Amino acid sequence: MFHAPVSRRSFLRSATGGALGLGAVAVLGCGGNAKPGSTSTAAPPPTNAPAPPTAPTTASRTGAWTRVTPAGPAPSARRDHSLTFVPSTGLIYLFAGRAGGVSSNDVWTLDPAAARWAEVPVSGARPDVRFAHVATYDAPRDRLVIATGQGASGNFFNDVWALDLKTSVWQQLDAASDDHPEIRYGAGGAHDGARSRLLISHGFTDRGRFDDTWAFDLADDRWTRLTTQGEVPIKRCLTRSLWVPEPGELLLFGGQTDSNPFLGDFWALDEAAQKWNERRPMPLPGPRNLYGAALHAPSGSWFIFGGNTPGGPVSETWAYNVRDEAWASVDTSSGARPARRYSADVAFVGSRLYMFGGHDDTTELDDLWTLDLAV
Repeated sequence: MFHAPVSRRSFLRSATGGALGLGAVAVLGCGGNAKPGSTSTAAPPPTNAPAPPTAPTTASRTGAWTRVTPAGPAPSARRDHSLTFVPSTGLIYLFAGRAGGVSSNDVWTLDPAAARWAEVPVSGARPDVRFAHVATYDAPRDRLVIATGQGASGNFFNDVWALDLKTSVWQQLDAASDDHPEIRYGAGGAHDGARSRLLISHGFTDRGRFDDTWAFDLADDRWTRLTTQGEVPIKRCLTRSLWVPEPGELLLFGGQTDSNPFLGDFWALDEAAQKWNERRPMPLPGPRNLYGAALHAPSGSWFIFGGNTPGGPVSETWAYNVRDEAWASVDTSSGARPARRYSADVAFVGSRLYMFGGHDDTTELDDLWTLDLAV
């Protein structure tokens, strides 16, 4: 999933133009104690530490899930894919993912109004098959942008590709960059539309985890590393990020590190001050990785769904209000709800959160749901 550029004020007066998705492998796929990719100063919480509460006393939001059964052909069951809403077409774009150890690079669109999937016929060169990538919509150039990820044979990527939504032709963007992040997957990704940037933070390869943060300029196709001072969030993967233009900060929640597979910490990078700060509002969602995330701009809230936790997969939904800097659970107890899962992705269309796929600890899933919010 994933996340359009919206300030605390503009959250409340405009809808987002895009979403940013992340697919990611299961917990064991992000393990290992190989040589780290960079230095981290923040120690992970001990694995036997008590978990933060998984729900507040009262939920400030309510919502109702509805299963959608589209007509006609549909994407195969999968996890670790991305969903991105594109306002110019009114469609949700699904890219890549994997199932049963087989990765893909197919592109599908979902028409929310007609409840219909359609595979996008792509010609020419295209990104290698992958999962655990990041994706976003680049509005000025009307294109779907994807970056990083892991491929079919265990290879990792640091490339950036764009799909022209008018011609359905892919183009690799990062050839001009002299510097670039190391190959990785499971990074947090965010979109800074005001400055036309795609940001990534943290992530993992078979050489270890990372705690660095990079920005890719979508106008001149170049990477720049963001300099930070002092403490940084522990090296991790299977996490999510959100860019908040005012005051110019990158949010990062949860994930997995070497000694703790289920992190529940919450951080903000102040780019101007070049400093990370840990935030500890209560309540916080419980520790987790492999959750879906999407921005609901009208209410100024970043929603997360599901994930893998110390107790297994969950189907709960939380929302972080950027203006109030507070988390709250979403009460979805009325009616049916999706099965517990991780590695699904989500995207907002208006006030509806769309969720597809994932893994329920037994197999990959191919169901599609919408969460209607009372906001």
